[in-house]
Amino acid sequence: MQTTYNQRNPAVKRLMREAAELCDPTELFFAQPLEDNLFEWHFTVRGPPDTDFANGVYHGRILLPTEYPMKPPSIMILTPNGRFELNKKICLSISGYHPESWQPSWSIRTALLAIIGFMPTPGAGAIGALDYSAEERKILAQKSLDWKCPTCRVKLADVLPPLTDASLTTTAEARELASQISFKDASDRKTTASLTNDALAASLTDGSVNTLENDVIVEDVEDSSSVETQPVRDASSETNVRQRPVRPPVADHRQSESPGNVEPGSGTMSFAILLVAITLAVLLFRRLYMMNEWRFYSESG
Repeated sequence: MQTTYNQRNPAVKRLMREAAELCDPTELFFAQPLEDNLFEWHFTVRGPPDTDFANGVYHGRILLPTEYPMKPPSIMILTPNGRFELNKKICLSISGYHPESWQPSWSIRTALLAIIGFMPTPGAGAIGALDYSAEERKILAQKSLDWKCPTCRVKLADVLPPLTDASLTTTAEARELASQISFKDASDRKTTASLTNDALAASLTDGSVNTLENDVIVEDVEDSSSVETQPVRDASSETNVRQRPVRPPVADHRQSESPGNVEPGSGTMSFAILLVAITLAVLLFRRLYMMNEWRFYSESG
C-alpha cells in the first residue's frame, strides 16, 4: 500500500514541487524520491569534466528530515569513487552535520551541485572524505558506468543523457557553489552561514516556515519499518548544535555603593517616604489637638 501524505504540510509541498522540477534527467544530475517514501531520494551525478572523475557517474541517497527545508538533508554516496566514503553521511556545511549553516532557500538541486563541485577538492581528513590517487579514481570512474543500485536497479550509464556544451554552464555553477559552501570537519563548531533575508523571504514564499509536527504522513505504508523519514544524526554531530548558555551580566555592587552612582528612581522613592512621614505627623498632631479640646470642654462642663 502506497504512502499517503498530507498535501498541506510545508515539507510535503516543498518536496513534491522539487520532485516535479527534477523529474527530467539533465546531463549532470538526476534525482527523485522513492515510490514509497517522499523523504528518501536517490540521485545520480556525473563527475566534473577535466578531473579524475570526468568519465564517472555516481549514485547516492538523500535523507530529508520532516522539518525540511528548515533543517538540512543528510547525503550519502553509494558508488565507489575514491573521494567520498560509501554509505556514510558526508560532512558538508550544506548537510545534516551542520544545521547551523543551512539555509532554507537551498534545495536538493543545490546539494547535487555541491557534490559535483566538491568531488575534485582535497578531502583534508574531513568526515566521509577519501583521498585516493588519480589513477585509482579514474579506474573507479570507468567501473561506475556498469554499477547498479540495488534499490533503483538501473545501470548508471543509462541514467544521464550525453554531455553537450550546454552542460559547461551548470558545471561552472557547481564550482562556484563549492567555493561558497565548505567541506567541514565535524569538530568545527563555527557558524559559516546564517539565515539571510533572501532565504527567509524565499521560505515565506514557499509557505515552509512553520515547524512540522506529526502531520506529514496521513496513512503509513504497510511495513512502516522500511520507511526512513527522520535520519538519525551521529553523536559527533549533536555536539555541533549545542551552544553555550548565555550568562546574564553580573552587577558590580562596588559601583552601586559609591556615592556618585545613584540608581534611577531613588529621588522619587525618598520623596514618597518623606510625604508619608509628614502625613503621619499631621494626623498625630490633629489627634492630640482633638484630645486636648475634649478634655477642656469636659472640665469646663
